[in-house]
Amino acid sequence: MSIPSEITLPDGRKLGLKEIDPGDMLDLIEAAGSAMSGAAAGAWLGYAQMIATVTSIDGVPVQFPVTKDEVKDLARKIGNGGIVELQKTLAPEKADEAAKDTAKN
Repeated sequence: MSIPSEITLPDGRKLGLKEIDPGDMLDLIEAAGSAMSGAAAGAWLGYAQMIATVTSIDGVPVQFPVTKDEVKDLARKIGNGGIVELQKTLAPEKADEAAKDTAKN
C-alpha cells in the first residue's frame, strides 16, 4: 500500500506520513507489552500502527513511538480530527463502514 507523504487536516495542520516497515511493527508490538495479551490486542496494534505513520506535524518531526505512553502522547498531538483524516487516508473502506454504522444508529 502506498500512502501520501503528507496530508492536510481540515484545521490546516499538516501531517507528514511514512509507511510502517516490519521493524517498526516489531517496535510497536514490543511497545504494546501487556496490551498484546488482551482481547483488544489487534485493535490496539492497528490503532498504534496508524498513529505511528505520522512523522511530523506542521513540518516539526515527531519521534517514532516506542512505548505505550509515547503512542498515547502522539495520538493526543494528532487529535480527533487528525485521527479521522488518518483513517480516511489509510483505511478508506473502514472509514466508510464506520460512517455507515453511525448513520444506522
